[in-house]
Amino acid sequence: MKRRRRQSLRVERANEAIAHLSGIIVDVGADLDVRNTAARDLIRTCMRHNCSIPENLKRWVCRGCKGALIPGETARIRVRSRVRVTTCLTCFREKRIPLNSEELE
Repeated sequence: MKRRRRQSLRVERANEAIAHLSGIIVDVGADLDVRNTAARDLIRTCMRHNCSIPENLKRWVCRGCKGALIPGETARIRVRSRVRVTTCLTCFREKRIPLNSEELE
């Protein structure tokens, strides 16, 4: 007889893992290597479980080298003509995010 896991349990565990990894990425006191590993594992977990990276973390993870984007350490952030340009200092990939008028004030 084959044992089956409940689908809801699998999704619940994936969401717990994503929440735990996101906490590590935004933790200021964590080591850079630990944060990079958490960012890589977050991308892998989201791809494996067919879910998207949470909106508040998309700015913290580089899709090129799969590392953590830490302003001033591993990322350079510039604002040019109402566009936020985040450059990863590891792989030099740029991420452009349009800004609305509320974010500029």
